Amino acid sequence: MAPNKEDIRIVTYMCPSHPVQLYELILELLEDALGCFATLQYESRSPGPLSDRPDPFSTDKTDLAFMTASAFMKLRGKKNPFIELLPVTPVFAHQMNVENKPGYFSDIIIHSDKKAHNVNTLLDLRGCTFAYSDEESLSGSKIVLKTLKEKGENASFFGSLLRSGSHLSSAQMVLSKQAEWAAVDSTTLLFTKKYMYDGGKDIITLETLGRLPPYPIVVNAKLKAETKKAISNALLNLSQTQQWKNKFAKFGIIKFEVNSDVAYDGPAAQMWAIQNEKLNVRYY
Repeated sequence: MAPNKEDIRIVTYMCPSHPVQLYELILELLEDALGCFATLQYESRSPGPLSDRPDPFSTDKTDLAFMTASAFMKLRGKKNPFIELLPVTPVFAHQMNVENKPGYFSDIIIHSDKKAHNVNTLLDLRGCTFAYSDEESLSGSKIVLKTLKEKGENASFFGSLLRSGSHLSSAQMVLSKQAEWAAVDSTTLLFTKKYMYDGGKDIITLETLGRLPPYPIVVNAKLKAETKKAISNALLNLSQTQQWKNKFAKFGIIKFEVNSDVAYDGPAAQMWAIQNEKLNVRYY
C-alpha cells in the first residue's frame, strides 16, 4: 500500500510556449523536497483558466498553477477569493537581464532575409505581416501596441495579422516565412531556438522590449499554510543544490526569487488597462 502522503495537484497553462519538461522538473523537485505526491495537468488551450467554465480554484480542482501575467491579472481583477500569489517566481537568463532580476522580455524577431531589405528597427516593419500568440499576451501583443503608441504609431502600422496561438508557433511562422515578424516571449526563444531547423540561425532578434512582470505562480487559498511555505522554500532554495541548479539551468532558469502583488501594479497595470484595444483597429 502506498504511504499516506499529501497530494498536490499542479496545472500549467504555459505550454507549448514553455517546454512541459520544465514543469515536470518542478513537480519532481516538489515531490523530493516535500515528500509528497504530485500530479501535473497540461492545458494548452488558454494562458490561464478557461473563461467558459468555472475556474479550478473555486471548484477546488487544483492546488498550484503556472500561468501568464495577463491571466493572473484577469483573475485578480475579478477579486477571486480562492487564489493567492505564491511569493516566488523564476528568474530566467537573457542578454538584457544582466542583474538577474525577476521578469522577462519580448523579443521582436525577423527572418535573416529581412536584414537584406534594410530592416534595422521596429519602425522599418510597417506594413509587414505580424504573427502574435494572442491579443491578451503582454509579450506577444500588448507591449508592441504600447511601444508603437509611444512612437506615434497606431494599429494601422500592421500589415496582415496572423494569430499563431503560442509564442512557439509565432517563432516557427517567422522561420518558415509565413510571417515577416513576431513578438515572442524571450524564454520561449531562449529554449526552443536550438531545436528549430538549422538551430534557428535564420531568426534574428531585431529589438527587445520590456522588462515585463514576473511569471506568477498561483496557489489555491485553501491549501494548508505550511504546504504553501514548503513549496516556496523548495523553489527559493533550489539554487543552493548544484544538482537541481544544473537541471533547471537547461531551461534557462538561474534561480527562483521573491515575488509579490506589487509587481503587477504600476506599469504592468497600465499595460493591462489597454486590454480592450485590438491589433486591427485604431487605439488612440
